[in-house]
Amino acid sequence: MSERLSPMGSELKRLCDIIAKHVAVAILDLVGTTESGLMVKMGADGTPTKKIDRVAEDTVLAQLRASGLGFKVLSEEIGEVTIGEKPYYFLHLDPLDGTFNAIKGIPFYSISIYLSKDDCHFGYVYDLAGGCRYYAETGRGAYQEPGNRLSVSRNDALKDFSVSAYTLRPHTARIVSLGDQVRRIRTLGSTSLEMVMVASGKLDAFVDVRGMLRVVDVAAGKIILEEAGGVITDADGNELHLDGNMWQKRDLIGSNGQRHKELLQLIGGGCH
Repeated sequence: MSERLSPMGSELKRLCDIIAKHVAVAILDLVGTTESGLMVKMGADGTPTKKIDRVAEDTVLAQLRASGLGFKVLSEEIGEVTIGEKPYYFLHLDPLDGTFNAIKGIPFYSISIYLSKDDCHFGYVYDLAGGCRYYAETGRGAYQEPGNRLSVSRNDALKDFSVSAYTLRPHTARIVSLGDQVRRIRTLGSTSLEMVMVASGKLDAFVDVRGMLRVVDVAAGKIILEEAGGVITDADGNELHLDGNMWQKRDLIGSNGQRHKELLQLIGGGCH
């Protein structure tokens, strides 16, 4: 609940709520249509920007401008942009995480927003299809509205783990050993939503071994997962740093922390 946040965190949550509501409305008629998948340009991340991506991002930027606040924004599609005369907040944005799902009408896609200023670090993920809000502020816990506190699963038996995993050919063999040890593997298609599913105990771990980690995809999910008691590292067991390097080429593993070391070994990573 907002009262569990700092005054700044509460303000940021209100802003994110407004942004998420406007994005949901803006893309509603595009979801599941051919038009939504039309390429409009190459994004700052080197991948094609589809029309639905552009609409979502333009909507977010319009709401940020309307807020009257200042932001330095790092976004998947547009890259880096400054809003306002004095950028007060640093913002990592993925305006539509799960573009393929949205284009195909698969109800699993989200908006991911990470905001920071001095000692205040706030992460927000909104399930655009399901209408669920997830948020966290460093040191104050992670929550799903209407204020339910999130907590990772207590499952410590690898054979019972439910894991979401991303991979790309020709490296799919990296998850074979993982699949032989855990109960089930899913590939759901929205990094931020999969991370909050680990944070809420619905999944035990999320693994991305594509080697193309993007900070905008994981910034909000990282803080939510950590505040829910989880662990997130790269495949060598090193901590992830949100240092403004948007296109870090790394793997990612987020888990409930119970068998993190074993998971790293199974995907061919380190054993830190």
